[in-house]
Amino acid sequence: MKIYQPMLFVGLGGTGGRIGSELERGLRRELCGPDGTALVDGGRRLPFQLPDCLQFVYADFSEAELLRQPQFRAKGAEGAAFARTSRMVRDLLPTDFDSSPEVTRMLRVALHEETRSWLPPQARQPRVAPLHNGAGQLPTVGRAALFATMRSGLEPVLRQLREAIGAIGNAAGDLQRVGGGRIRGCDVFVAFSVAGGTGAGIFYDFIHLIGHEFRNAKVPGVKIYPLVVMPSAFPPEAGGGRDAELNAARALVDISRLVDDQNVPNALDEVGDVEQRGRISVQYPGEGVVALRSSTVQTAFLFSKPAAIRTEDLRRSITAMVMSLIGTELSEDGGPNNRADDDYQSFAASFINKSVERSTPARSGIGYRGMSTSLAASLTVPVDDLAEIVAARLLAQAVRGMAEKARRPASDGQELVREFFNRSGVGRLWTREAPDVPAPEELPRGSRAITKALRDRLGDMEDSLGRLALHLDREVPRMTEDFKPGAGARELLGQIGPFRLEVLLTGLPGHPDRVAREGFTGMLDNRRNDPERPPHVQTSAPVIPHIRRSAAGLVPARWSDPDVQDALAEQEDWYQWRARKLWHSAWAAGEAQWRPPLNRIVNEIGELTKVLRAHEQDEGKLFADRRRELYREDRTGIAYLLPPQNSLRAFYDDVVDRLAQSEGLPENVDPAGLLDRLIRPEDWRTALDAVRRSPGAAVKEIKQIVERRVKKLFGEANEDRYARPLLPSMELLLRAAAGDESAESKVDIRWLEQFRSGLAGLLPVGFVPDGSGPLKILIVHPASESDGRASSYLAQELNLPARAAQEYRAVDTDSITVVLFRSGMNLTDISEVRGVLKLWSEARDSAGQDDFLHWRQRLGYQDDWLVATEEDRQRILHRLLCAMWNGHIETEGPVDSPDLVRIRLQEGESATMSLRLEGFDGALSSWAGMLRAYERWALLDEGQIIEEFCERLMRALPKGLAQKPAAPAPLFVHFVEKVAPRQLVLIDEVAAEYGETDTEWLAPLRHFWEVTYPGALDMRFSGAGHATRPTLRALFERHAPSRTPAPKHEPVQMHAPVREQVREQLPEPRREPRQEPVRDERSARGRASETEEHRYPWDMEGEEA
Repeated sequence: MKIYQPMLFVGLGGTGGRIGSELERGLRRELCGPDGTALVDGGRRLPFQLPDCLQFVYADFSEAELLRQPQFRAKGAEGAAFARTSRMVRDLLPTDFDSSPEVTRMLRVALHEETRSWLPPQARQPRVAPLHNGAGQLPTVGRAALFATMRSGLEPVLRQLREAIGAIGNAAGDLQRVGGGRIRGCDVFVAFSVAGGTGAGIFYDFIHLIGHEFRNAKVPGVKIYPLVVMPSAFPPEAGGGRDAELNAARALVDISRLVDDQNVPNALDEVGDVEQRGRISVQYPGEGVVALRSSTVQTAFLFSKPAAIRTEDLRRSITAMVMSLIGTELSEDGGPNNRADDDYQSFAASFINKSVERSTPARSGIGYRGMSTSLAASLTVPVDDLAEIVAARLLAQAVRGMAEKARRPASDGQELVREFFNRSGVGRLWTREAPDVPAPEELPRGSRAITKALRDRLGDMEDSLGRLALHLDREVPRMTEDFKPGAGARELLGQIGPFRLEVLLTGLPGHPDRVAREGFTGMLDNRRNDPERPPHVQTSAPVIPHIRRSAAGLVPARWSDPDVQDALAEQEDWYQWRARKLWHSAWAAGEAQWRPPLNRIVNEIGELTKVLRAHEQDEGKLFADRRRELYREDRTGIAYLLPPQNSLRAFYDDVVDRLAQSEGLPENVDPAGLLDRLIRPEDWRTALDAVRRSPGAAVKEIKQIVERRVKKLFGEANEDRYARPLLPSMELLLRAAAGDESAESKVDIRWLEQFRSGLAGLLPVGFVPDGSGPLKILIVHPASESDGRASSYLAQELNLPARAAQEYRAVDTDSITVVLFRSGMNLTDISEVRGVLKLWSEARDSAGQDDFLHWRQRLGYQDDWLVATEEDRQRILHRLLCAMWNGHIETEGPVDSPDLVRIRLQEGESATMSLRLEGFDGALSSWAGMLRAYERWALLDEGQIIEEFCERLMRALPKGLAQKPAAPAPLFVHFVEKVAPRQLVLIDEVAAEYGETDTEWLAPLRHFWEVTYPGALDMRFSGAGHATRPTLRALFERHAPSRTPAPKHEPVQMHAPVREQVREQLPEPRREPRQEPVRDERSARGRASETEEHRYPWDMEGEEA
């Protein structure tokens, strides 16, 4: 696999963390090779270390959840390799607060300005505690905790992001090493679910902060792609259900509005040193307003789970899509000139961001078409899983063989115990040497002289024993300090293995040799007890015998006479026994020092052999479970090409035989002998170190070494020294299936049959992304000499959906991936989104307090609209007024406040849109509820006819606009002359009647008549070639010049940054100062031209006039 531009992956919450772990695993497999050394480059990188151009950052309130991910569990060299590219935001939780009420209380005091628009009131707030377990599936709690962490600045969150971005900026060499050119941008994937409280609570801020950091780092061409996992991915017992769907409803609206803002930015009036940013911004403590550059987030990927797949398959599908996008080259021929001249900085940006529909209003008029959905299917050989299964079985069988061999008596047992003494630093304790007592310089002759010499020698022995006692009093304490049985065991472990070492330590009962039977520990205990006294040796010094002359008394006694030598031997035996007794006594005195390290290494070796035996005992069940998982038939999306042997057992036997052949071992070598070749001495020592951390880690260490060797064997599959590969590459299989005869001759026919079957079933019926947008398909396959033939074969064999644009890319990969991608969609085009919005609408209307709706948003708890923004509402009302102008709207009930309106598209057409309007108190007109009724009808009703009707309605224009405009229908005239002008006066009267504390429900009505309605009248006609008048207001004035339909307002100025305003906040002038400079500006301009009749009862500051 090659990487052509840098990538930053940010995983938020548990879902984002699991997707990132899967992605890291896949990238390490593809880039680092089977044994992890493909990018080591002479020590520049560690095994399995990814290049610095690929960075991962994870954030979760539950740090324990993140620490369960493999990249953060790894220790030693592996942990150091992972730490270069994987970072955890460790300070995400506020340290001084344990519960959500404590957090919100602090925010209302310390960060009032930054949080007042979205932090709900204290009344009936939920209590989530402790926060380190998560946000309680309440996104507002998650965002509140994040702001509490950032109350003194953004550093706790930005530190890890800044390090990752800095590494990317310095990774030009690494990028070139893995196939890329110069850095022209960076693809950022932000993965999270909208079902929980963490990801759904913090994604909005992380997207802004990521863009902010890249802008500060001056990295060009940054594109951020949210990867949004929908509630359908989670069963109720795993975080799905009603709460998840309610969370998703508001989160998806926020994402959609952010994407729309990025795709349809308004041009600023200023020129020069200004930056083109979106209208949406966020205010952070200490940092001020943060806004994204335009076109940074051009779409969001929504991932719904089809019924046919499982949640883990969906995660793998997301991973396959990301790897396909970052591993595909931008230009077809790879020429540097083409890359430089291309409009896109990466293939991902080219494939994803070519949609021109994203700046087009949705067919319903609500929002634009910036949303995308995607699914990916991949056919791959599960090399990691197969290698793990083979390694686990090989280790289990080797353990069985090593244990059996260790229980058989060996001839070198005593020699190994002696060596253990030497390697542990107590070799002198093994020999227990006594100082030499020299013989006389001149050998005595004669009985008297010999007797004297023997007596003198006994004296010398007594003196020597005294000196030895003094020496041992000083030496043995030093010896016990230097006693290192762990070091000796580590050296011998690499030489004889753990099971023989265990026998060497504890002894082997029944061994014919006493030392081997006692073992190292037994012999140390032997040196602690009194030494065994030979039968002929007494505790006291031996008596000097009477020395007689030899040859019947004729020859004087000599030193070499037998009775003299017997006396010398008796003295020597006594002397050695006394010396050993001194050694044993001194060693026993130091037991408190030498016993603990001895027990420690005995326990460690025993723990190592124990976990190895446990692995051997459990492996059979694990083998069956893994086989069942690999061969399960309900796997969809990520299909496995599995060995065609009758069973995995047969495949295992083939792998072991090929492995022995590769290592140059005889065919009949047993698993223990094969493992002995694969595991180096330092590997066993590493496993022993792992026991001290966790017993299971030792088995993992050894098994991973075997796995890497097995993977390397799989990588050698296509080498010419083998007649047929054990595990053929996907490239070889694709060539063979496409008709390459040379490739076909190297592949077992059973592999080919399984490959063809896997391709045919890769895309089952119904495996398409949710939504109704145009479908685009990317097919990524292994590059070979016959790419054209391979593409044609895949087009013929894959069950691809009809009427979809297809793009085939040959890359350096060992899988076949099909990415299905829908784009150019509005929220209403996606069925699951419509479902969660409908649930939210029902929950809002029922006002159930247990739903905590105010605590499931990020940007404003007072927004009473499902999706529509103020701009959308003015555009929709403009088209409805055009239909009213043409006489295509009819009413039931009083015209001033109808119960129901029917909308037709043209004269005589039977199809109508029926909107039931809610009445209001105090004679207020129900016309103010028409937009809410339209939104509910357009968003929540399903069917192609609804979309077609809305699309045609959103093109409605007054008849004859470009030639001779027709006169307005009577209903239009009545509406603009009789109904609309009275509404603000009536609202003031009702407000006076109810009093200030009970008029919150009037705010949306006032906003409609004060802002939305005038804005719709003043909206310029679009879709008309040469309109005779630019707006409905101007057109009405042409027909009735003496009558003014409504106070004229400036159109909504959407380019000014609006703090925290993805969704428009309904005006609440009596509750808090206005926060929308847009509305203040419009109100100020409009108020100057108002007559006294239409003045509103508040000034620009929101106070009573």
